[in-house]
Amino acid sequence: MSVSGSRVLEKLQDAEMVLVGIGEDMQYDWSALTRDERFCEIENEIGGDKGRIWIIPFLQRMILQQKRDDQWRQAYKDLGKMLAGRNYYIVSLCIDDYLYGAGLDEKRIVTPCGGFRKMQCDNNCSHMLSDIPQETYEAVLRYYGKEISVGDLKEPVCPVCGAKLRFNQLGVTRYAEEGYLPQWADYMKWLQGTVNRKICVLELGVGMDYPTVIRFPFEKIVTYNRKAFLFRVHPSLFQIGEEIGDKGMSIKENPVSFIKAICEKM
Repeated sequence: MSVSGSRVLEKLQDAEMVLVGIGEDMQYDWSALTRDERFCEIENEIGGDKGRIWIIPFLQRMILQQKRDDQWRQAYKDLGKMLAGRNYYIVSLCIDDYLYGAGLDEKRIVTPCGGFRKMQCDNNCSHMLSDIPQETYEAVLRYYGKEISVGDLKEPVCPVCGAKLRFNQLGVTRYAEEGYLPQWADYMKWLQGTVNRKICVLELGVGMDYPTVIRFPFEKIVTYNRKAFLFRVHPSLFQIGEEIGDKGMSIKENPVSFIKAICEKM
């Protein structure tokens, strides 16, 4: 095991609380979809037809659920192994939902950018989320399997105002923050308990896409808590500011590979 990996385990074992931030460099590599022959066929068939682009995220969700043994899924299982029995909280910017179903406590996870678990009205008219229409999802699966044609698919719409239904993800016309705000409030309450406690702060692949969600707040926690220690793992944006001093370690590595290497030696 590397020196940095040993240091992480040492701090985890000594910590009273563990705060984990997961960033865009841990996100599923969507370019991997280009290796799916049928997905590429569908992209070509849809082409620039904006009226059918809604099919793509349904296919993304389907393929993500099928990839049971890929490196990202294993990374979260390994993370669960590292955090077993500890008082932790995880903040993730990823929308691939790999955190869920990996054996981690979902009550200790908040994903402010959303994901594929719920849908919302594109206009957020009712400020409510809805389940994925099973009929639509099954139809897309049948289309993927070449059982029906693209013309047989019908885009789901909001039952209240008739606008398009979208997956509850940052980027829709009016993102429904209601999807994560209750969990965010729980996270804020958990953070209050970190005052004057030994806390291990672990950043995995956190870049500068949304620095006010993880990167800057985590630095602030470590700056003001004398018993906190920060590990920043990133292949390029691993640098730690001078204000952190000897209360942090920068690790220039791929976060998925880093976690794997640690767990292989546990």
